[in-house]
Amino acid sequence: MISSRSDPSTGPKSFREMNLDLQPDHSVNRDFLVLELQNRITKLNDQARIFIPLIALCLIVAIPVWSKSLTRFLILLLSPFVLFPLAFCVIHLTLAWRGIVRARNRIRDWDMNQHGGVPGS
Repeated sequence: MISSRSDPSTGPKSFREMNLDLQPDHSVNRDFLVLELQNRITKLNDQARIFIPLIALCLIVAIPVWSKSLTRFLILLLSPFVLFPLAFCVIHLTLAWRGIVRARNRIRDWDMNQHGGVPGS
């Protein structure tokens, strides 16, 4: 028992070294958050390349129907063959955008916590 107290690996110096070893973990956490944000932005860009032209194509196809009658346009829009793909595209883009906003907020909160909670530092 006495030998464990005199062991240099359990003294105050090793505790300070352990705290210094934890500091790089903070930068790793921030790097992970930044990487997650970049991945989410890439995912949104990939989805937008596919979904926005699909939404535009649906609207271009629907313009002749819309120009004839608003009720026909609404019936076409409420058709499951149009409604489900449009809803799918919009939901995926919205979820991807919300993920980006959450990742940015987490990075901002992490930065504020690291700088002592002072905004704008």
